[in-house]
Amino acid sequence: MRLGIIAQPEAASFSYAKDLGLDFLEFDCNPVSIFGVPTEKVLAKLPECQEASARTGIPTAAVGRWGSPVIAKDGSIDPEEWKNVIAIMDFGKALGAKHYLASAAWVPELTYYQNITAAIHALRKIVTEAEDRGMDVSIVNCMIGGNYIRTPEQWKLVLPEVPGLKIKYDPSHSFVHGGANGRYLEEAMEWGGSFGYVHIKGVIQQGLSQEPVHMEVFRLIQKFPELRETLFSSQLFTNSGPFAYNFTSYDNPPAGLDAINWRAFFAALYQHGYNGDLSIEPHSRTWRGELGEKGVKYTIKYIRDLML
Repeated sequence: MRLGIIAQPEAASFSYAKDLGLDFLEFDCNPVSIFGVPTEKVLAKLPECQEASARTGIPTAAVGRWGSPVIAKDGSIDPEEWKNVIAIMDFGKALGAKHYLASAAWVPELTYYQNITAAIHALRKIVTEAEDRGMDVSIVNCMIGGNYIRTPEQWKLVLPEVPGLKIKYDPSHSFVHGGANGRYLEEAMEWGGSFGYVHIKGVIQQGLSQEPVHMEVFRLIQKFPELRETLFSSQLFTNSGPFAYNFTSYDNPPAGLDAINWRAFFAALYQHGYNGDLSIEPHSRTWRGELGEKGVKYTIKYIRDLML
């Protein structure tokens, strides 16, 4: 196994990873609406990333595009978003990345059957393009941006129809669809053989997850910015940043200082012979600044102890 971290696609990230003793970087080049930047700005960073990688010896393992609206309202491939998908793949190929992390956003205008069928078509094309670039594809199990192919219900329909497609698994996300204790062990034991890439992110949660509600409100804010203050007046939210959780009900602390049984999760990975990449995802509005840096170092030490 290798241990890396998600970071911004820029030269400083390579030095940061090297200083932490990590093995690789992951760059997630999301749409602007999902906390990303225009694709052309990502591509402009390629020369400095190539130079920094060569200088530090830190490779890029994965690039991703979460919340990708690659499926149009009529179920076809959206041509503009397809250009972005291919551009990010080419960016990853130029950096030597071996993983492309994909998603398929839900299209409200389509039925569930139509959405699944369209997603299968789109993911087949994505896998083909990635394979041509020496990359494999894992679909994320995060619901951000309307991605819905994130539970066994969808995996059992989609994966057999898309040869080569794997799962990018993050155990913290199973708390969204598995109740207060999540279903990550159940999913890892049943589906671990399909895991192509794993994220390391902690979670603590009071009661049932509020994330589905948060995501619906986030989509409303995107569509109707003028409602921002009204929607954030709810006790579900804190009025900081573009989108924030109520810290008393949900947070993503460092792995090892959270509710996930990481030792049991790793046992499930070993049961399936997983020997792939592990990517730390710092994702908390509590663990920032100096506290956040301490949290990352704690996670590195904690997870390294589980890597045989």
